[in-house]
Amino acid sequence: MCSDARILCGLPAVKLLGRYQGRNGQIDIVECSWDGTRVYFEEGVRQSQATPDGESVFTYVKLMDELLSRSKQILVLGCGGGNLATRLSRLGKKLTIVDHNPISFVLAHRYFDLPDELLCIVSDFRKFVFDNRAYYDGIAIDVGGPGFRFTEEFDAETCDAIRARLAPGGRIVMNVLVSNDIDPTPGRIAARLAGEDLRTWIVDEQFIEDRNAVIACTPEKTLGSRAALDRVMRHSHEQWVIRRGRLRSRDLICGSR
Repeated sequence: MCSDARILCGLPAVKLLGRYQGRNGQIDIVECSWDGTRVYFEEGVRQSQATPDGESVFTYVKLMDELLSRSKQILVLGCGGGNLATRLSRLGKKLTIVDHNPISFVLAHRYFDLPDELLCIVSDFRKFVFDNRAYYDGIAIDVGGPGFRFTEEFDAETCDAIRARLAPGGRIVMNVLVSNDIDPTPGRIAARLAGEDLRTWIVDEQFIEDRNAVIACTPEKTLGSRAALDRVMRHSHEQWVIRRGRLRSRDLICGSR
C-alpha cells in the first residue's frame, strides 16, 4: 500500500479498466495514458501502481525486493496488485502469497501479470501465521487498506507468531505507513517483529508526512549490500535514508509497566 492516496480517476488521461467489489470496498483498476502504468485503487487509496507486466513504480517495493535478495523461500503477506511477488518470482524465489481478499489474486493475474503458478492462499494474515507450521527464510509484509491500524494488527502476539515462521537465518521485511517524523509506529513494530535475536533497520523519507517506511529485521550485523540499496534509493527523486531501529522488544515490555 502506498502512502500517496490521491485519486487519479477524475483525470481525463486515465482510463478505467475495471471496477470490482472487494472485502474492503470498491476496487478500481485504471491505466495512465502518459506512461502506460496501471493503478490499483481500493476505496480511493492507491494500493499498487505498475507496468502491465507487473514492474512496480514504488521505491518501497524495490527496496523490499533488494532486502529479500538473500532469501529463497518467501512468505508474502498481502497481495494488492502482486507487484512484489511478481518481481520476486522472476528472480527465482519460491513464494507463498496470503491475502484475505480473493479478488486481489484475480486482479493481480488479470492486470499486473502475476505468474499463474504461484501458491495463493485466501486467509487473514494473522490466522495464517498462527495456524501455519511451515518455515521461510524470508517474510514480506505489505498489508493494509481503508481503516487499517498497524499498531493494533501487529501486536506482540502476532509479531511473535510471524517471527516463529522464520527458518534459521531468515529475515522479515515490512512496509508500514508513517504519519510523521515522531510517529513511533515503525520502531515499535520493528522491535516486536525482531524479538531478541534480530537486528532492525528502518528505511524511509524523513520530513515527509504520511509516508511509507520499510522495516527490515535481519540476523546480520549489516543491512545487505548498501551499494545495491543506494542504487535503488538514488533511482528516484525521493530522499530515502537508512537508520537503525532504536528499540528492542524488552524496551516495549518495560515501557508498558
